[in-house]
Amino acid sequence: MPSLPSQNSGLRGLVAAVLLCLAASGSGAAATPIDAPAAGPALPTYLGILAPGTLTSAIPTLSDPTQTWELYLPKSFTPDRKWPVLVLFDPRKRGKFAAELFRDAADEFGWVLASSNNTLSDGPGDPNTPAVNAMMPDIMRRLPIDPQRIYAGGFSGGAILAWLVGVKGNYLAGVISIGGRPVPELARLVPKFAFFAAAGEADFNYVPTFELDRIAAKAGVPHRLETFPGPHSWCPAETARRAVRWMELLAMRDGLAPRREAILLPAFAEEVAAATLRAQAGEALAAGRRFDEIAQTFRGFAPLVPEDEVRQAALRAAELLASPAAKSSRKQEQELEKFEGLASRRIGEAAGRLRTDENPVTPGELRHILGVDDLLRRREAGGAGGAAAVRVLASLHAQLSYYLADEFVAADDYRRAVPGLRLAAELFPGDTFTLYNLACAEARSGQPDAALDHLSRALDHGLSQPSQMATDADLASLRERPEFALLLARAREADAARATGPAPP
Repeated sequence: MPSLPSQNSGLRGLVAAVLLCLAASGSGAAATPIDAPAAGPALPTYLGILAPGTLTSAIPTLSDPTQTWELYLPKSFTPDRKWPVLVLFDPRKRGKFAAELFRDAADEFGWVLASSNNTLSDGPGDPNTPAVNAMMPDIMRRLPIDPQRIYAGGFSGGAILAWLVGVKGNYLAGVISIGGRPVPELARLVPKFAFFAAAGEADFNYVPTFELDRIAAKAGVPHRLETFPGPHSWCPAETARRAVRWMELLAMRDGLAPRREAILLPAFAEEVAAATLRAQAGEALAAGRRFDEIAQTFRGFAPLVPEDEVRQAALRAAELLASPAAKSSRKQEQELEKFEGLASRRIGEAAGRLRTDENPVTPGELRHILGVDDLLRRREAGGAGGAAAVRVLASLHAQLSYYLADEFVAADDYRRAVPGLRLAAELFPGDTFTLYNLACAEARSGQPDAALDHLSRALDHGLSQPSQMATDADLASLRERPEFALLLARAREADAARATGPAPP
C-alpha cells in the first residue's frame, strides 16, 4: 500500500537525531553540539553568489551533498557583522515552504533563515540524524552567525525536533514550536531557552501545546503561548512574525541585541491594543494572560517603555485573572482538557482492541468505544466544547487512518486495518487518502466489492492517480474485474483533464 507512509522513524528518529548529533561533538555537556567552524569556502566568496532578499534553494552541505537546505538572507544583510539565525525543521521535507512562512519576519527584524530539506517525521528510516548533523555545522561554518542567537523552529514532528535540539544541545537562545507536544523520553531535561508555542484551535496537539507551555513556565524560562484558527498545520505568517518579534524583544532586553526604538515602541503599543480588545470582548482569561505576558516581556526597557506603563499592564493582568469570568473560563478549560484526556484514553483502548481481539472490532463497536456520537453532538453544539470535540475527532482520524493503519499494513494484517479505516471514512467522507487506503486494505483482505465501492468514492472526491491504481500491488485482486477497468478509465480521464485544464488564477 504505497500511499500509507511508514511510521518507522517517528519520535524514535527524532530522538536519535539529537543524540547522535551530540555524540558527534564528543560531549553531551558541550555548549553546542556542533563542531567548531572548520575550513570551508571563504565567506565572501560563498556569500558573493547570494543576493540578500532572495531565497537560495537546495544548498548542499559541505559534509554531505545529499543534505540540502534553503537560505534566506534578510534585505539588510551585510557580511561584516554577526546575525541571528532561525533554523527551521518541516516534518515533510518542505524547507522552502517553512522559509517562505518566516520570510517577511526575517526582513523586518533582520534574521537569517536556514531551513532543512531533509527533516521528516513518521517516515522510513531515520532522516533527521544526517539532516541535523550536516546542516548545523554548515550554517555556523559558512555564515556570519551570532553564536548567542541561534534559534530553532518547527511544525509537528519538526517542533519536537527543535525542542530536542534545545534541551539536549543546550545552545539555543529560543525555540518556536508550532503544533508540537512533550517528549516523555526527555521529561527530566529542563529547557533553558525562551519558548514560543502556538497551535491551531482544531489541532489534535492543542492540549499538548499547552502542556509544553506549562513545562517552560515551571522551568522559569520566558514563554509565550498563542492559538490560531485552523487544524494541525503551520501557523499563519502573522503568528510567525509575532514569534520572531518576541524573540527579538527578549534579545534586546537581555543585552544580546541593540535596543531599537522602531521595533520596541510599536510592539508595545500593538500588544497593549490587542490585549485591550480581548478584555473589551469579554475574554477575561485570554486578556489577563496577554497583559501578564506584556509585563514580563517589557519589564526593564525604561525609559523607552516607561515603568509605570509596564506596571499598569501587570496590574491589569492581576485584575483580569482574578475576575469571576476568568476563573470560570479557566475551570471550563480544565474540564475540556480532562475531556480530551479521556478521549485519548478511549483511543488507546480502541487501538488495543484492534490489535488483540481475535475477530476484528466492527466500525459500530469502535463508534461506541470512542464515544463518536457524543463527539458529533458536541461538535454541532459549537463553542469551546465543540472545538474540543473537533480536536478529538482530528486525533481519532489521524490514529485510525494513519498510525494504526500503517502499523497493521507493516504487519501484513490488512483485516485489522479495515474497521478503523471504515470508521474514519464515515467520519471524513471526503478524505481520498483514507478512502484509497481502505480500498487497498479491503482488496487485500478478500472484500473486492467493498474495495471497488470505496475506490469509486475516492474518485468521486477528486482522486486521480491512474498510474498508482494500475500498478499498486494492493489492488491486484481487482484488476480482472470490469468495474476496476471503468474506475481506472475515470481516473485517467480526470488526470488528463487536470493536466490540460486552465491554469489557476
